[in-house]
Amino acid sequence: MTKDETIALLRERAQNLKRNPTFKDLRRIPAFREKALYKHFAGLGEALQAAGLEPRGSGYKTSTADLMLEWAAVARRLKSIPTAVQFRRHGRFSTVPFGKRFGGWLQVPRAFRRFARQQGIESLWPDVLQMITARDFRANRALRLQSVEVSRTRTGAPLLQRKLRADRPVYGAALRVPGLAREPVNEAGVIYLFGMVAHQLGFLVERIQPGFPDCEALHEVEPGKWQRLRIEFEYASRNFARHRHPQQECDAIVCWVHDWTECPAALDVIELRRIVKSL
Repeated sequence: MTKDETIALLRERAQNLKRNPTFKDLRRIPAFREKALYKHFAGLGEALQAAGLEPRGSGYKTSTADLMLEWAAVARRLKSIPTAVQFRRHGRFSTVPFGKRFGGWLQVPRAFRRFARQQGIESLWPDVLQMITARDFRANRALRLQSVEVSRTRTGAPLLQRKLRADRPVYGAALRVPGLAREPVNEAGVIYLFGMVAHQLGFLVERIQPGFPDCEALHEVEPGKWQRLRIEFEYASRNFARHRHPQQECDAIVCWVHDWTECPAALDVIELRRIVKSL
């Protein structure tokens, strides 16, 4: 086989298979001569490149840049750090080279952050980098909590007696939503957090007012179809009843804590404490 005949054979086989052919595929073709391929090329990868086919898959070394950008693309599509199982399902490459080059699948997010910084492409992947930062924060927080719990277990008592000081403000627990460091502890915090995540929840806020109800917003109930909702903000959903709001003039409660067990079915309750865990 000549060089041109080998290239033509590779292109024809790739078109039929809808993928790059392997040596196993080529050996099934009577006209194929492996010696002829090595006569003209250093290997199958070089032959595929000569045929205009990108060599990838088993047996071909994928560049670090390709691995990193594919991982980031999958994270962006899933809107979360992909597990190895998810990447095998949605990505173009195997997870094997990630483990070999970066020391394990769990090290890949930090490897991408270093790669993005070195290549100067951080501005192209802000959403993915925020996911990585949030993941690191959760991991560090879990370690700190575990350390405190171990200390309590050893001593049989808290390390420090807690005391609420009336002359100082109260802060919520650490929150992983970018742009808000602490969980809401009052209605104002609920309003601010809702404004940060409204777009992700399919809301377009049209009006915020001091009177009841607090907010009017459009909600995308189906792709391309919107309906107007009247929303009341409360730190705890039970406060809606305590404030004696008329139920028939409101469609939904946005709160941090949903603790109103007798809430009417006609009122939708959006509990941000639960929702932000999945964002």
